[in-house]
Amino acid sequence: MTRPDDSQDREIEIVRVFDAPRERVFDSWIRAEHVREWFAPEGYITTDCEVDARPEGSLRVEYRSERGARFSERGRFIEVSRPERLSFTLTQVSESSAGPETVVTVTFTAVGDATEVRFHQTGFESTQRRDGNAEGWNECFAKLGRHLATSGAAEAELRALYRAWSLATATRDLDASMAPVARDIVSYEHEAPLQVVGVEAVREVCRRGFEAAQGDIGWDVPDLRVMVCGDLAVTWGLNRMQAQQPGQPPVERWSRGTRVFRKVGGAWQMVHQHVSFPYDPQTSQARLDLRPDDR
Repeated sequence: MTRPDDSQDREIEIVRVFDAPRERVFDSWIRAEHVREWFAPEGYITTDCEVDARPEGSLRVEYRSERGARFSERGRFIEVSRPERLSFTLTQVSESSAGPETVVTVTFTAVGDATEVRFHQTGFESTQRRDGNAEGWNECFAKLGRHLATSGAAEAELRALYRAWSLATATRDLDASMAPVARDIVSYEHEAPLQVVGVEAVREVCRRGFEAAQGDIGWDVPDLRVMVCGDLAVTWGLNRMQAQQPGQPPVERWSRGTRVFRKVGGAWQMVHQHVSFPYDPQTSQARLDLRPDDR
C-alpha cells in the first residue's frame, strides 16, 4: 500500500568525493567532451552527446548497450552556478518508453584538493525505477572517478605546455616555441600557402612573426579546451595575440585555433594545427577586428 506521502522514498541521494579540483569536477558535468566519457552505466557506449550549459539550455546523451538497445537522457538546465551548484531536468527514454521528468541537483564542495559531490534526484513514480537509476548512477560515478584520474594528468600537462608557449612568445624564444612541434607537422597558418609542412617550415613562419612584431608581444588561449583520449589529444580555443610598440597603444587581435597532439616518448608533440581569421563575405577580406564578445 502506498503511504499518503512517500515522495522521499522515491528520491536518490548520493555523496562521493573525487580526487580532483572542484572546477574540473564541475566542468566534467557541463562539457560534452567530458560528459560523454562517463554519463552512461557500465557496459553502455555513448553514441552522441550535446550539452548547452546555461539556464534553459538542453542536455542530451545517447547511448547503447552491447546488444544494441538504445537509450537517451534528455533534459534542460535550471541552474548553472560554476563551480558550486548545478540543477537540471532529466528524462530517460528507451526505444519503447519514456520515464518521468526528474529533477537533478548537484552541489560541489572543495575538500582540500579534492571535491565532495552531493547528488539529489527527485520525481520518480516508483521505487523500482528509482532503484534502477540509483544503480546506474553509482556505475556512472565510478566511471567519472576513472575519467578524472586518467584525463587530469594529461590535461594538466597540455595546459602547462600552453603556458610555456605563452612565455616563449613573450621572450621571443624560437627554440622553446618549437620544442613541442612534431617533425612531420602539417599546419594551416593564418597566411598563405594553404598548408605548411614540417617543423622547419613552421619554425620559419614563427621566426618571421617574431621579427615583424616590434616592442612587447604576447599570445595565449584564455578559453582553452582540452580533450584527451589515450595518447591523442585535441585542444581548441580563441588565440589572443597582443603587441605594443614603444610609444604606441597596445594592439589586440583574436583568431581561431585547433591543435592536435600525439604523445611520443612521454611528451606531447603537436602534429597538426589550424589557425584562421573569419572573413567578411561581402568584401572577401579577413576580419582582424573581431573579439570574443562580438555577435
